Amino acid sequence: MINILTALPCEARPLIEHYRLRGNARHSAFRCYQNDEVQLLICGIGKLAAATATAYLAASEPQRSYAWLNIGIAGHATKPIGEAVLANKIIDAATGQQSFPGIVMPIPCASETLTTVDKPEPHYRETSMVDMEASGFYAAASRFQSCELIHALKIISDNQHHNTDNISENRAIALINDNIITIESVINELRQLAAELDSIKQTPAEIYAFMEQWRFTTYQQNELRLLLRRWHALTPAMPPAPHDFTEYNNSKAVLAAIKGRLDAQPIRFDEANK
Repeated sequence: MINILTALPCEARPLIEHYRLRGNARHSAFRCYQNDEVQLLICGIGKLAAATATAYLAASEPQRSYAWLNIGIAGHATKPIGEAVLANKIIDAATGQQSFPGIVMPIPCASETLTTVDKPEPHYRETSMVDMEASGFYAAASRFQSCELIHALKIISDNQHHNTDNISENRAIALINDNIITIESVINELRQLAAELDSIKQTPAEIYAFMEQWRFTTYQQNELRLLLRRWHALTPAMPPAPHDFTEYNNSKAVLAAIKGRLDAQPIRFDEANK
């Protein structure tokens, strides 16, 4: 599931239509729309509103894991109107707090710093987009999800040659509509990444066989789970098995042996990433 947050209804409308989202009356505190794969919430203007809405949505279904995407318009001194840009750093102008979304997926657009301000500024920042929601959104979402699955995608709506006087509701709708393919590409990449990370987080099936053979404390069970996940990441074609460790007569020795074999594994790089 992808959670999308927009500040304004006009930013949300093209997404609601494109993904055929239906209103969800269960979320009465905010206007929320969803289908089986996308959930969109309109939070209102400002970082406090964004943080509140994000925390509300995350707390409403704490047992489920989501990717998060803040979509909206933003200003930039020199970037052309209508360009889609993914934030690679988010700065809260009031506090100076900096956050770094983890861009580990292919992206179909440029990336840039995004500064969140408390009120509109008369002058543009030279090397940063400007909005009013992202820092609040990111601060709240990062309490529930890792940085790789929290992103802000902005469409440039104004610059030093075309200021905010030219922005209207219809113009905002058109800007989002014109970038719907880019938005969909980012959402698809996020969905795939979320599925991969969820797979990694699953409890390895082998853990139960190990627990039948040796007695692990609760702390050791957690350590075993992490080691087995690491084993699957390094050698997925050769899953671990208890019969490979029968020479060890207690759980502590088994954990040390698994860790030793993992540490001895050579580091390999996929040819596609060279």
